Amino acid sequence: MLEEMFSRFTFPSLKELIIYSEDGSSASLIWPLYAFSAFMSRSSCILTMLSLSSVMISDSDLVATLRLLPSLTKWSIDGLANSGGGSPIMSHFISHMHASSAAPLLPKLHSLSIKSHGTVFDNAAFVSMVSSRWLPDRTHAVIIGIDCLRSLVLHFAERELDKEAYRPLFDLDRKGMRVVITGRIWGGRGG
Repeated sequence: MLEEMFSRFTFPSLKELIIYSEDGSSASLIWPLYAFSAFMSRSSCILTMLSLSSVMISDSDLVATLRLLPSLTKWSIDGLANSGGGSPIMSHFISHMHASSAAPLLPKLHSLSIKSHGTVFDNAAFVSMVSSRWLPDRTHAVIIGIDCLRSLVLHFAERELDKEAYRPLFDLDRKGMRVVITGRIWGGRGG
């Protein structure tokens, strides 16, 4: 379904793209990397917001997709799954988002929202990546070529929140980043 849509349309003025499965099943929306790449090339649009919900995508296709979107400032994901049923938001993907990566993904990203439906998540790598993108000094941000991440919303639908693991991000909240992290049992801000 997505492949057909991306193959048929051209939207040169597109700024925001929201993709979701009406039935909530990722099996019905398989991400077509090559069709999306051709769509972006044909459209020559500058996307600033992307929201993906219940889409099946591998971590390597997710990396390749986001490489096509350097102007993205807002990114929201809910229930992404790879072909094995796990999340593509794993260590390999997270390392590409880190500011110290040779070519960090989404250099203009200001707002990140993730709803994770899995039980496996690399807390330490994620905390390190988010911390690396907290760049309140504009001069330093310009030098390294990455905008400061200003907002993070992270929700674990299937696991409890490890408050200790996320303590560094709650510290960033006190310094000015909007940080909301919730888990299945805690259900509130920061637990």
